[in-house]
Amino acid sequence: MDCILKKEDFIFNKTQYSSVYQYEINGFKLNIDEEDFTEEELVFSGKLLDLYSENLTKIIDACVKSETFKYCYPDENVHSIKEKLGKPIIRRFGNLSVLTYTEHELDEDHLLDIEIEGLYDEILDISIDG
Repeated sequence: MDCILKKEDFIFNKTQYSSVYQYEINGFKLNIDEEDFTEEELVFSGKLLDLYSENLTKIIDACVKSETFKYCYPDENVHSIKEKLGKPIIRRFGNLSVLTYTEHELDEDHLLDIEIEGLYDEILDISIDG
């Protein structure tokens, strides 16, 4: 899927806590901080979306290896996680991306955040909130 993002397709959302440009495509939600909203960022974010499916196994493997994840979801494995994960909200902050899974089927109470660097070059952190 060659994802070409255009500035005019985004909606600007400003609150007292953040100013982000938001866009939804193919079930993914993408949020880019106002100060990072450049043409270069749109190209990078398009590549990030394009490479998601290709890197899903890497993301799931990181979940399985995470002590936090294992503690919260001890009965989950690679196959069950893939079926339950759903599509993330992708939040871009400078050089980092956070994939936030709000509609996963692992449980009903928690958000799953996966912090990545680059184009899935490294998974830096997995946290479970809620």
